[in-house]
Amino acid sequence: MKSLSFCLILCGLLTVAYMKCGGTSDAKPANDEIRAIVTQVKGAVEDHAKKSYSVFEPHSYTTQVVAGTNYFVKVKVADDGEHVHLRVHKSLPHAGGELSLHSIQHSKTEACPIEHF
Repeated sequence: MKSLSFCLILCGLLTVAYMKCGGTSDAKPANDEIRAIVTQVKGAVEDHAKKSYSVFEPHSYTTQVVAGTNYFVKVKVADDGEHVHLRVHKSLPHAGGELSLHSIQHSKTEACPIEHF
């Protein structure tokens, strides 16, 4: 019962401080942490897309706290303005804190909002 109470209080604090519990945060400009995450999954993205990207620059991102963190990242992949949206999961520290590419949305532009997928 104490664990449930703690989780409910923590969820309430997250709701007030950052986002709806289970929902995604507001979009933020990419920072060094996001650049590092995108660099680590670039190979998996290229394998999934079956092509190489000479441009691979994160633009913005949102997060979702789950059993770890989901990162939804808008990445510029071509000089003509083409972007992709990545969903990358980072497991909790006790589970290794590993990054894994969950899914990709293609044919996006800089103007496309980052949404849960």
